[in-house]
Amino acid sequence: MSLLLQATVSFCAVTDPLSGAVKDLGYIAGSPGRIDAASIYPVAGIIGAGLVLYSLDGQIRNLAQKNRTKTLDDVSKQAEKLGNGGYDLAIAGAGALAGHIFSDEKLKKTSFLAIESFLAANTVGTVAKFAIGRSRPYTGDSKNTFHPFNTKTSRTAMPSGHTVSAFSVASVYAYNYGGSSAAGIASYGLAGLVALQRVYANKHWASDAFFGAALGTAVGRMVAARGAAPVKKLALLPVYSGDYAGLTATYRF
Repeated sequence: MSLLLQATVSFCAVTDPLSGAVKDLGYIAGSPGRIDAASIYPVAGIIGAGLVLYSLDGQIRNLAQKNRTKTLDDVSKQAEKLGNGGYDLAIAGAGALAGHIFSDEKLKKTSFLAIESFLAANTVGTVAKFAIGRSRPYTGDSKNTFHPFNTKTSRTAMPSGHTVSAFSVASVYAYNYGGSSAAGIASYGLAGLVALQRVYANKHWASDAFFGAALGTAVGRMVAARGAAPVKKLALLPVYSGDYAGLTATYRF
């Protein structure tokens, strides 16, 4: 007579959002060392586009302020909510809850990854805000006014926090539901509305919103890609058979 007992211990690639965000920050910190020839061009393109917008910040601001209307003001108030951190976390949290209730593992996992992305992207964005110290347009300062390491809200324009938040969440849903063009258009469309709102509301320069969108998208896609990595499992198998007692272990990549 023989008896086989099996115990399996799994190490999942997806952890809770907080610990996942901490790991993501470590990965982001090492990003410069992973830049290769293939990634230089996209990075250079983003920086170049940002600099073009920077050169046009004044003109874009003036254009937005000259074309304000009551209707657009009402739309702006609603659009602002889509970049509000509380709303973004609530949306992702609702998605995770819905995924759990309706046994939709993809929705639940994607929503948790969206929260993870939000936490990681906003940590980087907040540090950048205080380090750069750019004056917001409503202060009356020029677009070239910077006060590095300043804690005043009026000196934390770049990057736009609302835009970082919106794109960090939207990009995860767009990535995981990439098979649906409607999902991608809806996700990035709503996030893009936030970017436009920040400029329209005179809270940010256009380049602030652009770099916020770039940061949020980069972190979101990175988190989604890492979350899609194969699950690694370690299986421990205690074996008892007659006079034999042993332990086998397998590791699946």
